[in-house]
Amino acid sequence: MADSYYFIKDLINDLERGRIRIPSFQRGFVWEPNRVAYFMDTIYKGFPFGSVLLWRTRNPLRTERNLGPYRLPDNDPEYPIDYVLDGQQRITSIFGIFQNSLAAEEYEGTDWTHLFFELDSTNSIPFQYINDPSNYDNQKFFPLKYVFDSPKYRQVTRNLDERLAQQIDDLVERFTKARIPVERFESEERKYVATVFERINRQGVELDTFQLLSVWNWSEDFDLQEKFQEVTEELEPFGFKEVGSDLLLKCCSAVVMNSADPEDFMELPGSAVRQKFDEIRTGIFRSIDFLKTELNVFSLKLLPMENILTVLASFFASSQKQPHPIPQEQYEVVKRWFWRACFSQRYARGGAKSTDIDLAEVQKLKAGKPHKLGDFDVSLDNDFFIKNVFRMSSVATKTFILLLAQGKPLNFIQGTNISLQEVLSQGNRKEFHHIFPKSYLENLGNKYKDEQINCLVNFSVLARTDNNKIKDQSPSHYRNEMPAEDHILDNILATHFCPTNMFTDDYDSFLVSRAALLLKKAKELSQVS
Repeated sequence: MADSYYFIKDLINDLERGRIRIPSFQRGFVWEPNRVAYFMDTIYKGFPFGSVLLWRTRNPLRTERNLGPYRLPDNDPEYPIDYVLDGQQRITSIFGIFQNSLAAEEYEGTDWTHLFFELDSTNSIPFQYINDPSNYDNQKFFPLKYVFDSPKYRQVTRNLDERLAQQIDDLVERFTKARIPVERFESEERKYVATVFERINRQGVELDTFQLLSVWNWSEDFDLQEKFQEVTEELEPFGFKEVGSDLLLKCCSAVVMNSADPEDFMELPGSAVRQKFDEIRTGIFRSIDFLKTELNVFSLKLLPMENILTVLASFFASSQKQPHPIPQEQYEVVKRWFWRACFSQRYARGGAKSTDIDLAEVQKLKAGKPHKLGDFDVSLDNDFFIKNVFRMSSVATKTFILLLAQGKPLNFIQGTNISLQEVLSQGNRKEFHHIFPKSYLENLGNKYKDEQINCLVNFSVLARTDNNKIKDQSPSHYRNEMPAEDHILDNILATHFCPTNMFTDDYDSFLVSRAALLLKKAKELSQVS
């Protein structure tokens, strides 16, 4: 990586020639005017500031971003291009303040460029903005626009008092001699450039792989962003809008390359994705239909791990407009794999390697070949339900909620059906309540810690009206609100995997008994002996 520097005039010249450009995966210009003024003062006083990082390439990107409000001219194809990976705000500030050649795009604000040097200033920062830049006192202010505009500079200083003219001469000399530190590297390896961009991004925003792929890989007649937008809009009720594009990219990679490793994203061949996009789309939509109908996953918020969809998309992808029905025995294998993956939290920490293993096995299943899909260790015991706290963001809680849905729970008080689609589409905490009310347990003194009160075992799907009726009461008290007939009561409790001993108000006994019932169902679903 070569180190060098730019004089401000040379930097402006290269920008005006289109040799330095802004990739579209950069964010726009966001500095406020006072920050621009502060940066100019830093240069003026010779204080150090961070270097600009440029990536040199001979292959122009498909799409680019304007430099703030300015559209940069095309580069001479005989010259390489330097794309700004870090320092865009500083470069835009310098160009906007000092350049006089490019007009801003229509409707773009340029008030921040009207910066003046205050003569005989007593302020710590001698730079100010003037509301009307065409009407100012030239005995008090000097526009920075004239620093590199020799005719204007001479015209302004010609009739000035020598002392004031000397202040301007000193100003111009400081900016003329100022050096902008530059680090430049050359590479045509996209993964390397992507990694550099991610690591130097100072705002803590992770690399947007989707934008990089859109820039580098796609033809004029196939806009990946547009295609993804169409899919996202159709899947908005399933929660795709909040997820972003990385999950869709994983699905693309899984179908095209049989891999979900983020490192492989940058190797996705654009032509392959264009040719297979309908197949990818079919895989995603059929996967979602499977999740809804077979597993009661009505929202992406309740999908325990995103990579589950990646594997399913690979399995359900088809080049046929009307794919053949999936054999029932394959359905059962996929469901077993789903529950085993959830209870083992197989992809909880990224799980790229495990995902790729499952992608290979699911393709064998799809082809009717011997496979090992789901043949991984799953350790299940009561602690899964007793030690895990109910927290909507956790894999364990989402898995627990989907397990509850398998019981088709009835309303606690009325015994009527609960609309699982309505409840689970929301994917929020409000639909789940304590069986032993929290306030009741807290009123027992310090007998139970928060994690014991809020463990999975003590939660179920309860209508808010039902919860309000049992609020603050022990189970033995709110038993009177429930149906008197034992067989109806037993039926309601069974749909919640609740033991009848809950009405003895013995919370410790209840935890063990209900955990055992939940564990039995978990083992049945995941086929763990």
